[in-house]
Amino acid sequence: MEILSLILNYLGAPILWLGILAVIFSYNQRVKKERKQFRVAINKDFFEGRIFIKYGLLFAIVSSVLAIITGITLPVQSIIIYQLIVVLACLLRGFSDISFLTSLFVFFMSGIFFSNELNLGKVFNDNTATNWLALVFVSFILEYLLIGSFKKESLTPELKKGKRGRKIVNYFGRQTTVFPMLILIPSGDMGQVMKFWPILNIGNHTFTLAVLPFLMSVGLKVTKYSKEESIKLKLKDVKLMSILALLAVIGSFITKDEMLAVSLIALMLIVDAYLTIKRRNKEKQIDTGYVQTDEGIRIIAVKPDTPAAKMNLHAGDTILTCNNIPVNTEDEFYRAIQKNAAYCHIKAKTYGGDLIIVESAIFKDSPHEIGLVLFR
Repeated sequence: MEILSLILNYLGAPILWLGILAVIFSYNQRVKKERKQFRVAINKDFFEGRIFIKYGLLFAIVSSVLAIITGITLPVQSIIIYQLIVVLACLLRGFSDISFLTSLFVFFMSGIFFSNELNLGKVFNDNTATNWLALVFVSFILEYLLIGSFKKESLTPELKKGKRGRKIVNYFGRQTTVFPMLILIPSGDMGQVMKFWPILNIGNHTFTLAVLPFLMSVGLKVTKYSKEESIKLKLKDVKLMSILALLAVIGSFITKDEMLAVSLIALMLIVDAYLTIKRRNKEKQIDTGYVQTDEGIRIIAVKPDTPAAKMNLHAGDTILTCNNIPVNTEDEFYRAIQKNAAYCHIKAKTYGGDLIIVESAIFKDSPHEIGLVLFR
C-alpha cells in the first residue's frame, strides 16, 4: 500500500507530464527541422524518449540511495513549493532555460522575501537550506552522467550563412529526464494527513518517505570545437561545480548557518554562469569551424545504420576523393559513387586534420542511400 501510494504520488506530478511533453515536442521539432533544411530526417530514432526512460530509472535509484544514506530531510511544504516554481518556470520559459540550481535560488529568494506573507515558516526549518544544497551536489553528479549520453547520440545540425558567404553549420542537442527521488520528511508532516504513509524510526526521530519529482535538462551546442571536445569541456565545468557544491555542503553543515547555505547557492549560480560564458567566448576565438570548404566536400551529418556510418565517417569530416576521383560538390560525389555500383572507396580528412581512407559496400543502384548529408 505504501509503495503504491508513492508511485501514484509521482505519476500525478505535473513535472513528470511536462517532461514527457517536452521530450515528445523536442523529437518532433528535431525531425521537422531536419526535413525542412535537408529534405530528410537524419535520425528517425526516438532516442530522446529512450534516454528519458533509461536515465530516469538510473537516476531514481542513484539519487534516492544517496539522499536516504546521507539523511537528507526536507519539510513537505518545501517540496511542494519547489515543484510549483519548476512548473511555473517550465511554462514561462521552456525547459531549455531550467536548471536545478536556478530553480533552487528562486525558491530561497521567495522564502526570504515572502516568508511571512505566504506563511512559509515550515519551509525554512533548521538545516533545510543545507539539505537542499546537498541535493545540488547530487544534481551535478547526475548532470555529469546525462551529458555522457551525447557521446552516442546525434546532434541536430543547423545551417547558417557565414561572414564570407560560405555556409556554416552548428549542432545542438538537449536531453531531458524526470525521475522520482525518495526524500525523508518529518513524519508529522504527512502522518497527520495520511495515516497509511510509511513511517521510519531513525534514532530518536521518526520520518516518512516522500517523492520529489526531479527534472534534469542538459543542452549541448557545438560550433567550432569537435563534439567530443565540447562534451569534454562541459564535463570539466560540471566536475568543478560538483566539487564546489560538496565544499559548500561541508561548510554549511559545519557552521549550521542557513543564510550561508543560501549565499553559497547564489555564489555557485554566478560561478556556473561564468564558466558557461568563458567556455563560449573561448570557442568563438577559434578560427576553424564546420564551414563549407573549397577543397573537398564537408560532411554535415551521418545517418545511423548506413554504409557511411559503417565506414566510421563523422560530421565535420571532409571527403577529398571518392573511388579515387577528386570531389568538391555533392553532384561530383554521387557521380563518383556510381563508378562502382556496389562498393565505395573514400579518402577523407577528419575535423582534427588527420587523413583517413575508408571503404564499404553500398546499396546497389541506390548511391544516394549511402547515408551522408553534405553541403549543397
